[in-house]
Amino acid sequence: MLSMGFNPSIDVRQVTNKAIELGSHRALQSKTDLRGIITHASRSLADISGFTVDELIGQPHNILRHPDMPDAVYYLMWQTIQKGEEFFGIVKNRCKNGDHYWVMTRVAPVIENGVPVGYTSARFTPRTELIPMWEELFAKMREAENGSGFNDERRFKPAHDVLCKLVQRKGYKDLSQLVLSQRV
Repeated sequence: MLSMGFNPSIDVRQVTNKAIELGSHRALQSKTDLRGIITHASRSLADISGFTVDELIGQPHNILRHPDMPDAVYYLMWQTIQKGEEFFGIVKNRCKNGDHYWVMTRVAPVIENGVPVGYTSARFTPRTELIPMWEELFAKMREAENGSGFNDERRFKPAHDVLCKLVQRKGYKDLSQLVLSQRV
């Protein structure tokens, strides 16, 4: 579920290390099916990512995934939303040209007639001064994943432990509370 066998026409590993600012007026929205394939993308998401809306529709949402993001974040997200719960996270997304932007994201199931049919995501600007903390956290999480010695779901536990320690150290009960405290 993390990569879904996605083979994009662009090199999603290419990065420029140039951050793009969203501005306080941006709300980037998308909807996916149950497998994470984009079924709707807002104009603002297309504008900031450098893709057109048509380029995004039909693609796995991880077309926007920056290689600095730890797998464990997405594993936790999928575990949460597949239980029918909302997920809140801070994410570094990759633009089509390799630039990146940071977002506070909310992912939630879309329910029709009591049955999940997809997911909706809205992204907002996090507080800029907190980005270095997230960069450091993500580096530690990637290191924990890579050093776990496992190639299956067990590799996410050490990274999850790193995340939980930060949440506790900051005085919050869970990731959602920490993320919601980061709003602009």
